[in-house]
Amino acid sequence: MHEKSDRGHVAWDIETTGFGWSEEITVSGFWFPGGHATLLVNAGPHTADAEAFERRLAEACGAPVSVTVADDEAALLKGMRRVVFERFERDYDRLVAYNAESWKGGFDLPFVRTRCIRQGVDWPFDGLLFADLWDPVKKRLNTTTTAYGASADANSLTGAYDLLCDRNESLGDVLADAEGHAWYRDRPYDPFEDSGSAAAHYREGDLLPVLEHNLADVHRTWELGELVRRFVSSKDVTEKKL
Repeated sequence: MHEKSDRGHVAWDIETTGFGWSEEITVSGFWFPGGHATLLVNAGPHTADAEAFERRLAEACGAPVSVTVADDEAALLKGMRRVVFERFERDYDRLVAYNAESWKGGFDLPFVRTRCIRQGVDWPFDGLLFADLWDPVKKRLNTTTTAYGASADANSLTGAYDLLCDRNESLGDVLADAEGHAWYRDRPYDPFEDSGSAAAHYREGDLLPVLEHNLADVHRTWELGELVRRFVSSKDVTEKKL
């Protein structure tokens, strides 16, 4: 029997206004063990109703959702620090994300580091245990798809999720002890096909679908993390303190 991690994991993802160093974080979301989520939104110049967002998001995902509205990016980054301090059990929880720091250097963690430096905010994940799911999904699970004689790896978050979870009628049996969990594939709600659409809607002040997109990403990331935790040896999952 392979060694598996006994740590509960918290899935994390961000949305941004773009990819460049001067762009900003618009949403930072966390999905916790036990099936509940916390999202922080950088309202900026836009109007945001946290209670209305919480109702709509809970209806969409089938789980409790807490929304914190930050006035600007600096307040959002400080809010992330509070979430980590108040909600994480450091002896049990690890942070997981999908390509936050793997392929081509990842995206989320380098982006947050630069934004903390620019905003003069302390690093929110100091000492937190972290694992990037992109590497074990790519190397320890077969995600190769073939069509017309050609093959490719479905290693994006949505591609890997579709292959391993969405098309899998046996998922409930495989993860039977995740009792009461609201599986994303049973009620998908991501309004976008890519994060570029989320950035465009944010600029227009249409924040709800941006939050829905982020929530869908952390929802799916947590479920992929559970598959990795149960089927990939902990020795094959690289962990480090941030």
